[in-house]
Amino acid sequence: MRHNDTADVAGYGIGLMTVGSALFALSAACAFAAAEHMAFAAALCGPVARHCILCVASAGSLLASAGVITSGVVLFADRTAPQKAVSAASPRNQAPLPRG
Repeated sequence: MRHNDTADVAGYGIGLMTVGSALFALSAACAFAAAEHMAFAAALCGPVARHCILCVASAGSLLASAGVITSGVVLFADRTAPQKAVSAASPRNQAPLPRG
């Protein structure tokens, strides 16, 4: 009996998109905290200073969430139908016989 894993793949896709959404929420919270921190400590994290760990965590979480959500969406993409096996004995698959 053949096993159809379409339901399993759909479950994995939903799980990946859920985790990606949670990472996106974490990224939004980090971005909000970073913006407040930059406003509060403008002398330390102003436009001329390097970014702090909050900015790096926010950007990293955003990139990670985009990757995880994309991989979840890819699992839902249409798959191409498998190729049918071609018989080697088929007349159209045989090479022409050499003449001479």
